[in-house]
Amino acid sequence: MTRSTLWPQNRKPSPDDIAEFVDNPLWKALCSWLESGYRTVPRIDRRLLAAVLVYSLPLLVSGVAGTANEFIDRQLIKYLVPEGAMAQLGIYGAITKIAVVMMLFYQMYRLAAEPFFLSNFRKSDFVAMNAAALKYYVMASMLIFLGIALFRDVFALIVGRSFREGIFILPVVLGANVLTGVWLNLSFWYKREERTSLAIVVTGAGLVAIVAFGFWLIPLWGYYGAAWARLASETVMVAVSWWLNRRYYPTPYDWRRIGEYVAAALAVFAVCEALTASADNMFVSYAFNIVLFALYAAYLVRRERIDLGAMLRAFLHR
Repeated sequence: MTRSTLWPQNRKPSPDDIAEFVDNPLWKALCSWLESGYRTVPRIDRRLLAAVLVYSLPLLVSGVAGTANEFIDRQLIKYLVPEGAMAQLGIYGAITKIAVVMMLFYQMYRLAAEPFFLSNFRKSDFVAMNAAALKYYVMASMLIFLGIALFRDVFALIVGRSFREGIFILPVVLGANVLTGVWLNLSFWYKREERTSLAIVVTGAGLVAIVAFGFWLIPLWGYYGAAWARLASETVMVAVSWWLNRRYYPTPYDWRRIGEYVAAALAVFAVCEALTASADNMFVSYAFNIVLFALYAAYLVRRERIDLGAMLRAFLHR
């Protein structure tokens, strides 16, 4: 940029130009700061800064490990598959995109739950609500799991024809995404109690697990092995989070009811898979899947005594 573009060389500043410059808010702020004798220089509260760093740096490290955990399976496919690695990587990436519905639900839940549970609740209230939240999260997640897994041939139309051969790994990918939300629920207590260094233990264990299982399974099964390695990693993080919670901050999670809902969903999935494999008519198998899915949803509503009418009225009156 030349001088002539900033100010014409053939014209001198007029009094109006000078007045406009002096009246500029930035110029006034600079003059005020100079007149104050530099007394407005911000001061750093070292104790507060140290507390912030002690709380947040472990979350940063665990976040890096968690991000690596989400994407390292693709790199392992790239380097561990003997032949056709890039083709398998493309199929794996396409199928995981179908499971984005589950991840969107997880992100929605996380954005709502983290500020809520990290508020200034009494310990007794926090423990009770956190226990209930995990149960309802699992209920909603298993409904989404069945809704996608039972009709995965329909969802396969989202991706290209050449990628649909890997649609059989979708239930495994969905299961891993469900477990991501489970260990998120199990992590709220150490964020609340300012013991965030434990987050490194959880995500670090998951990273070690996915690398170990990836080196074992991916050379044998390709992208199918990558899906199982991811599921194993999420399972390890849930197990570590559960153990830490039980040792340091016991929370009365209703594991019996949660296990019941998961087992029922897996039973519905297994029955539908068996019928689909033996049925010759695709429409018959889809109709059967719809009926069992509806029965599972009704079972959840009745088991928890959920008043759908009251929920609907509350939603409409918002």
